Order: sequence, then structure tokens, then C-alpha cells
Amino acid sequence: MQDKMIFSEVFRDVLMRFAFMFGEECSKNELPPNDFDYIHVRVCFNGYKRGCIGILAPVELCDEMAANVLGTDMEDDNCAGDAVDTLEELTNIMSGQFLTGAYGSEPIFNLSPPLVSEADKSEWSEITDSDDSLAFMVEDLPALIYLEGKDD
Repeated sequence: MQDKMIFSEVFRDVLMRFAFMFGEECSKNELPPNDFDYIHVRVCFNGYKRGCIGILAPVELCDEMAANVLGTDMEDDNCAGDAVDTLEELTNIMSGQFLTGAYGSEPIFNLSPPLVSEADKSEWSEITDSDDSLAFMVEDLPALIYLEGKDD
């Protein structure tokens, strides 16, 4: 439970500092209908602990995030191309911040490069139903984050 609190705080903090956006944790029942195309980014880690950290966000949210990070308009051609890169970087930063916040700076972790995929509605529903995920509303759009721990 403590890890989920830290995880939620880290996501909101990184979102605000990196992408200049505010996220509000919400009940999964409060999420809008599943009518979006999603980008799914996950970073796996091993060492002191093993697991994966992931984010699912609508393409529209990723576009807006990229525009904020780049200081451009969403209509800028470069913005759409940088949407995936921006979500990858957000996930990387979040992973490092969470692992340090949860376990301190002494343990050593190896992080995988971000794994990117498009998520369909069934994957969104599966992750929404997982006890490992948290739901957020960011700029009136839904986002899911999850922390999967793996036992050796």
C-alpha cells in the first residue's frame, strides 16, 4: 500500500514538473468510456527488486504532453512525432523517481529501455481491472499507471 502512495505521488510530481500537467487520481469507475487509441509504455527493472512500471495514455494526451514539453502548439508537425518519445521519457523519469523514493538511493536497479506498443480496448480494460493499476484524469483525459512486482 505504501508503494502505491509513493507511486501516485511520483506520477503526479513528474507529470507536473516534466510536462506541466496536473493529474488527479480517481476511481476507476470515474473513467470516461473507453473510446480512445492508447499508447502503452513500460519500463522493467531488476536488481534489489524486480518488476515493471507502465503508463497507458490516449494519443491525444500524449500529443498535448509533447506540445507542453517542447513548448509548441499541438498542431505543430513535430509534436505528433514526439508524442511517443515524450511518454517514454515520462515513464523513464517516473521509474527512476519511484525506485529511489520507495527503496532509497543505495539499492542498485537495472532498467530496461522503454517498451512501446499501441493498446487496444481489451488491454486497457485488463489493466484497469488489475489491482496493480491506478487511474488518473489528466487534462480531462484518462490515464492508467501500474506497478507490477515480480517475486523471484
